[in-house]
Amino acid sequence: MKKEISVRYRLFILIVSIVFIANLLQYVANAFFAEKYYIYRKKQVLFDTAKELVALMQENKGSLAFDDETLIYKISTLEKSIGGAIFIGKIDGTIFYPSRPDRNIVQRPAIIFNPFFNPEEKQDENKSQGTDRLPRPPMIRIKYLQPNPDGSYFIITKDPNFKIDTLRYQKILEDGTVILVWIPMASIKESVAISSRFAVTIGIIAALLSGIWALLAAQRFTKPILEMSKIAKRMANLDFSRKITVNSSDEIGQLAGSINHLSEKLSQAINELNEKNRRLKEDIDKEKKLEKMRREFVSSVSHELKTPLFLIQGYAEAIKENIAEDEQKRNFYLDVIIEETQKMDKLVKGLLELSQFEAGMAKIKKVSFDVSKLIYKIASKYEPIAREMEVGMAVECEENLLALADPERIEQVLINFINNALEHLDERRVLKIKAEKAGGKIRVSVYNSGAPIPESSMDKIWQTFYKVDKARTREIGGSGIGLAVVKAIMEAHGGSYGVANAEGGVEFWIEIEEAGGDFTIS
Repeated sequence: MKKEISVRYRLFILIVSIVFIANLLQYVANAFFAEKYYIYRKKQVLFDTAKELVALMQENKGSLAFDDETLIYKISTLEKSIGGAIFIGKIDGTIFYPSRPDRNIVQRPAIIFNPFFNPEEKQDENKSQGTDRLPRPPMIRIKYLQPNPDGSYFIITKDPNFKIDTLRYQKILEDGTVILVWIPMASIKESVAISSRFAVTIGIIAALLSGIWALLAAQRFTKPILEMSKIAKRMANLDFSRKITVNSSDEIGQLAGSINHLSEKLSQAINELNEKNRRLKEDIDKEKKLEKMRREFVSSVSHELKTPLFLIQGYAEAIKENIAEDEQKRNFYLDVIIEETQKMDKLVKGLLELSQFEAGMAKIKKVSFDVSKLIYKIASKYEPIAREMEVGMAVECEENLLALADPERIEQVLINFINNALEHLDERRVLKIKAEKAGGKIRVSVYNSGAPIPESSMDKIWQTFYKVDKARTREIGGSGIGLAVVKAIMEAHGGSYGVANAEGGVEFWIEIEEAGGDFTIS
């Protein structure tokens, strides 16, 4: 696979190429157009100089004033400022400036030929018409001639007096005076040559400096790109821990910010996805547990219903087959059938009630009532049973315990606790009901003497059909759903419930909200 040139070196080559092309274009422009530009600028200088000469002559009233040394000084100063020469005279060769040798004024080197250009005469005429007139120069070669609308000329030709190429501007005034201003072309060519050599030198220096600068700039330009590339590779491996340092607000800085934003969004999305996967796993595990509980529930219900159905079926068939020989046996069989039917009815009702709580369909109607009076009412109902079972039942309640709850449901909870306690009494046969205030709540507990509950079963006893002692016979009683109903009722109230091993027995308890003011149920 062909190795690609890095962006850094591409940028370096691009910058150096641009600088080289720019210098080349400058050199070409200087070589081919600089001289024309210089000539254009010098034309303007010659034209402006001629205007100043006209103004000076108008102030000094024509040629008769050229004996004035002040005027001569001003013209000489103007002549030196342009680096050329000025001639003032007549088209026939009469010269007013520079002065003639017979005048006592300093002059330039001797002028041999008439410097003025007359397009209407032949250039090889050598007529002399007076002491102030100069002869025409021999045939000369005009390299450039530009007539102007005002009758003036721009001329490029070789000066016959000084033998050099000159750029001239000649203008004839209304009184016939001719103004000629010229500069040597050698200075223009020399300036162009110097400018070209200078451009080449500067171009080489600029190329070297730009090359160094291009390397540094390319490195600085590509450094954040390389960093972004590394961060992008980390992002591809789901590593969003590093962020790009943004030091500018240009396009690269905006790109770095966008990558950081993308990294944050991807990290957030993946975290959310992981969280959803975790929840899904939990839901799946929960579903598995629910399925296991459902199977256990069905098994438990089947087990609970199997015995009463067997008894009912057996005794019903015995009655049908007239196995019972007397009225007493038939009544006994019927009593068993009725008793087992009542147990089944109680079981089914309990399951329906439990399912209503779990589905959120059971309603809780909270009112203010006196818990102590409710407990005494329940205890009075159980007094005959306690005497029959030889149970020592005691009640310890503070007076006026006002609670805010559903009294019917709280009564159901306490009855389930008492029934559960009666089922698990030991030989001491002690049952105690207690109610008291506890930290802004009303705590009601039911204690029975008996074997302690193993720690491993403390949380499980609230499950449907769970029994600590699997070997307990059904004659002991209980449907296995009483504590599950207690749990559902207390969770619907938003109250607390629990069980603890106490001295010589087990204590079940609940805590309900305390109410102020008058109570509704007495």
